[in-house]
Amino acid sequence: MTRFGTAGIYFLFAALLAGTLWRGGYFAAPKWTFAALLLLAGATELGASAALKELRLPRSPGFWLFAAFCLFAGASLAWSASRADTIREAVLLAGLIAAMFTAQSQLRRSGAKALMAIAFWLAYSSAFVCAWGIGTYIFRTAPYSGNVDGLLRAGSTFEYSNALSCFGLMSLPVTVTLHGLAARSDRPLLAIVIGLQVAAVLLSYARFGYAALFLLFIYFVITAWRKGTAGAIILSLAAGLTTAAGAAAAETAGRPQLGLMAVALVSGAAWAGHRWLEQASGKRSRRLQRLATGAFVLGGAVAAAALAQKSARLHAALVARFEGGFAPSRLLPHRLETFRGALDAFLVRPVAGSGLGTFAGVYQRYAIAAYSKFAHNLVLQAAVDTGLIGAISMALFLGYVVVLSARRLLADTGQLPRAFAVASLVFVAYNMFDWEWYIPALSGWFVVGLMCVEAPVRDAEL
Repeated sequence: MTRFGTAGIYFLFAALLAGTLWRGGYFAAPKWTFAALLLLAGATELGASAALKELRLPRSPGFWLFAAFCLFAGASLAWSASRADTIREAVLLAGLIAAMFTAQSQLRRSGAKALMAIAFWLAYSSAFVCAWGIGTYIFRTAPYSGNVDGLLRAGSTFEYSNALSCFGLMSLPVTVTLHGLAARSDRPLLAIVIGLQVAAVLLSYARFGYAALFLLFIYFVITAWRKGTAGAIILSLAAGLTTAAGAAAAETAGRPQLGLMAVALVSGAAWAGHRWLEQASGKRSRRLQRLATGAFVLGGAVAAAALAQKSARLHAALVARFEGGFAPSRLLPHRLETFRGALDAFLVRPVAGSGLGTFAGVYQRYAIAAYSKFAHNLVLQAAVDTGLIGAISMALFLGYVVVLSARRLLADTGQLPRAFAVASLVFVAYNMFDWEWYIPALSGWFVVGLMCVEAPVRDAEL
């Protein structure tokens, strides 16, 4: 394939990276720039496909279901309560459609090669974002870290802790899968990336993030055990736990330099451990691998527990954040208030809504939890913006994503499509109780990942 044929995916990668690093594409200037770059990627891919005589309509139910929502949402400009907001959000939706078209076209043209490229771009983009989040948390650097619910939490380039947690969890299954597929020389570096992603999720102190990370840990260990790579994966996850504990202890003690040293030492130990695991062979070496992995995991758990116990502030923060566990009585009151206010706003114009992007202005008249600009439920917010028609369209799209992802996990398909299926399920679940969809970089990664879930690539092609 000519370089001209790959230009679209490079523009797409540039757009995703720019949006991720520039405040998640959330505020006005980053959002317009992100949307423009996505549209440029789509236009480039359209031109390349036409020149190569490969221009076809996308064979993607996800693409067409999302396009149906976008079409109606864009049409809401005719009755919008805020035309400027609707125009801005409609352009962003057009950019997301362009991203889906670019990814789907590249996957159809290049197959496993394009799939691996997208996966590596996600993993290494996440590595930088997570490392930045950990570093700025240690140094208490605003706005990359901030106090939420009375607790300093890592937010990284997104400037919002739940967004960092969501991005880390989305990229984690892809990175773990890459670890198994990559060349041996690349695996120690990917092990460090896994540790950084785990640590960033932990330092975000997101309750859903902790629950999802626990479930992913079980999933990773079970799948890795079948492949005989459980030791390497457990070692990486333990490194992430130790990194987070060291960073948190250093932050609470006001010793950021020691925190950076701890992160570097743990990352170095994880890299060296993986190098040794990759080079060792034979029955005797396998026994040594198990012993070394067990010692590393036990040492990491003991160190993490000791650091958390020794730091009074960290211990108090964890107790305050999680003393109620995950009981609905602890987690749901604020969300239920937000849902009730959003439902009142929806009932004013239930059929067609008040216009795409108008939720914040309309909701304030009915807000019970006045601090929120979002419904904390994607379908409910779509209902306020675009009425019952838009909510049904969005629900059908999300339902398709969930069903397809579940089928990918159960079917004998490629490992990377399954990894992106897990990432998609994480994103959808997050948006039932939060607002990550409205951070453009995350929704951009999500729709590109969906095209990877749909990709008909098997293990033998990777």
